[in-house]
Amino acid sequence: MRGQHAFRSRPSCRPDLRVVPAQQGKQDGIEKMRHVALLGGSFDPIHRGHLTMARTALEQLGADEVWFIPTYETPLKDRVLTSDSHRLAMIALAIQDEPRFRCDPIEVERAEKSYTIDTLRELTARYPDTKFTVLIGADQVAQFDRWRDHEQLLELADVVGVEREGSVGANPCGLPCVKMEAVPVSSSMVRLGQGLNYVDRRVLDYIYAHRLYVKDFIKSRVHEHRYLHSCSVADLCELFALENGYDPTKAYLAGLFHDVCKELAPSQMRAWIKAIAPKYLDAHPAIWHGFVGGQVVRSVFFMDDWQIANAIHWHVLGQSGDPYAMMVYCADKLDPLRGYDSYDLIEECKRDIYKGFEKTKAQNDEYVKKKENRK
Repeated sequence: MRGQHAFRSRPSCRPDLRVVPAQQGKQDGIEKMRHVALLGGSFDPIHRGHLTMARTALEQLGADEVWFIPTYETPLKDRVLTSDSHRLAMIALAIQDEPRFRCDPIEVERAEKSYTIDTLRELTARYPDTKFTVLIGADQVAQFDRWRDHEQLLELADVVGVEREGSVGANPCGLPCVKMEAVPVSSSMVRLGQGLNYVDRRVLDYIYAHRLYVKDFIKSRVHEHRYLHSCSVADLCELFALENGYDPTKAYLAGLFHDVCKELAPSQMRAWIKAIAPKYLDAHPAIWHGFVGGQVVRSVFFMDDWQIANAIHWHVLGQSGDPYAMMVYCADKLDPLRGYDSYDLIEECKRDIYKGFEKTKAQNDEYVKKKENRK
């Protein structure tokens, strides 16, 4: 039996993000200059810390709006950024419920390394009746004296540091600073699969739908040989899904994360097994990582797809009749990196995952039985 199963609809990666200038307000019959706070950064990806920083500008600085300015390249950092279209799409998802937040792709549309001074010159020329305040984090406050034309920048706009409560950092230029609620997350953490509870649900769904950062989620948790095995299994799962008419992204993610808990010690997994699979508590701990992994993808990585969790749960024993579980079981056993000829069974799984699973399971059961008899 074959069918179509959607992991999630893919949010568009080309939203309309051009800023539409708001109307100037009036106070006592006099035109009131609009106050816009600018929050620049890579937003790779955007998370709750960025949003908290933006809300701080509204509340403590009296800004009318906050504009997010994603960078094309980051001058003081040496890292290749995720594509502009993906970062813009994630920003759009994160701020869609915030009417006073905007996103202006001025720097990514420039398509070259940009400095804040260049952007500010262009914005002040474009919006002469707008007062701009540039928001920077504590790390940039400490190195603001290294910014290009930083003295001229201070003539064009206010520059305000936003520091986490309880933090005290260097401030060589004596910039004014405000305090924000501490949010224990950074984009670099998110790229490693940490602090995902501080990422908007819609952004997280987008990350999984477009497979952003997910290889690093695994690479940061297992040794190199297991990481390569996980990637190979993911690719094979995707192939099985495509050939059998199932969702390739769902299959890919299930394969990629199948061994996420493989390198945990039995002592780290025992409490999980007591709670979720007590009948296997006396079984060899080598099979526990599947049961624990099925829970971890829900509670740590916040994947809310039961078929992915189920596939990981049963990938060691092969006791699920769900097609995604069959794909992961077969891909794990038939991974070409294992070093034996699995070509025929891989082809069988491509033709029909149900029949391929039956043959792969039978062959593996026979192998395990012979191995036990030799003991």
